[in-house]
Amino acid sequence: MPLFETLIVGGLQTNCYILKADDSDECVVIDPGGEPQRVIDAVSSAGLELTRILCTHGHPDHTGGVSLLHDELGGSFYLASSDIKYSAQPPGWLLAALGGYQQPPQPDASLNSAASVQLGSEKIVFIRTPGHTPGSTCFLFEGMVFTGDTLFKDSIGRYDLPGGDGKQELESIRDRLLVLPDEILVYPGHGPSSTIGDERRSNPFLTEIV
Repeated sequence: MPLFETLIVGGLQTNCYILKADDSDECVVIDPGGEPQRVIDAVSSAGLELTRILCTHGHPDHTGGVSLLHDELGGSFYLASSDIKYSAQPPGWLLAALGGYQQPPQPDASLNSAASVQLGSEKIVFIRTPGHTPGSTCFLFEGMVFTGDTLFKDSIGRYDLPGGDGKQELESIRDRLLVLPDEILVYPGHGPSSTIGDERRSNPFLTEIV
């Protein structure tokens, strides 16, 4: 199992994940939604080289720490091209809840342009799961799937924000996440972790699609 750390950041308690492969000092940060100095300190104190910043979607509670992290440690910033506008013009109520939000830079690469990226000798596979936002993307890596705001423990992501589509979100979960093995660990954008098997069996929002 690779080095794996969770930092809960920002006013909406976003799960920010730091991944490191077993055979390399390279690391990837997923969803640095706020408090970027904490993320910088964690990466630096571990002696890691940040190679990529991956955001599951464009909402500011998942992208609010990208700017400083990118400036200080480098690393290519990946975001689905369709979600750029959600970081560029977030609603005022959300900014007030976050506090200290910094608009992220333009992505260095679109999640739409590749199927995966390398981390050491292993691949982080992109699973496109539109519904919470048009560009929502999950990341599969060594027995773990990072689901952003698409799938939570015993819940699913809201779809009443601009660009959301509830039917599409449920189809994404059914066709692209629930097809994974039961033992795959689910690490969501907020809240506790779970497994694919547990969500298939007991998530009350999925009873009509499993």
